[in-house]
Amino acid sequence: FFAPKFIFYATYLSEKIGYWRYITIYRHLEKNTKYRVYPLFRFFESWCQDENRHGDFFAALLKSQKPLLNTYEARLWSKFFLLSVFVTMYLNDLQRLDFYSTIGLDAKKFDIHVIRKTNQSSATVFPVIYDLDHPNFFPLLDACSQQNQILIDIEKEETLSVFKFFKKLPAILTLAWNLVQLYLIPAIETN
Repeated sequence: FFAPKFIFYATYLSEKIGYWRYITIYRHLEKNTKYRVYPLFRFFESWCQDENRHGDFFAALLKSQKPLLNTYEARLWSKFFLLSVFVTMYLNDLQRLDFYSTIGLDAKKFDIHVIRKTNQSSATVFPVIYDLDHPNFFPLLDACSQQNQILIDIEKEETLSVFKFFKKLPAILTLAWNLVQLYLIPAIETN
């Protein structure tokens, strides 16, 4: 069971990051039609706007519940959920480089753009956002991606699970430490 506030934070961010992902792809493909390899992309704009409206609904819901945004705890949860969606997208997308190159996008540049836009949108709702210009932010994301790839590669090996676990342990600990360092990057106040 999740408290409703967690659902509100997560859904708001899911809708906003989805909007920035889809609208960025849509705009890119409108300018570069040779990469529009899937017919679905012709219908992306209305889908994008649906994501944006859903995000706006959850923003209004969050703003109507002041304790969800005006406490110290809310600041911590805001950072946690922002980091969660940023890291999840970054790690997943960097495993799908072929898809992005097929549609003419650089996955890393795409993700950095989407993270910046989502962070900027979140400044209208959350009490704090990430300092994406902090010199360690994107290098730490890259370090997380490298550790994630190590874990993926180990998982593919034909060996006993117990051996895999011990082989994965250094990467798991390094990934966890990188996430802690990302979380501890000083936030930017939005008030």
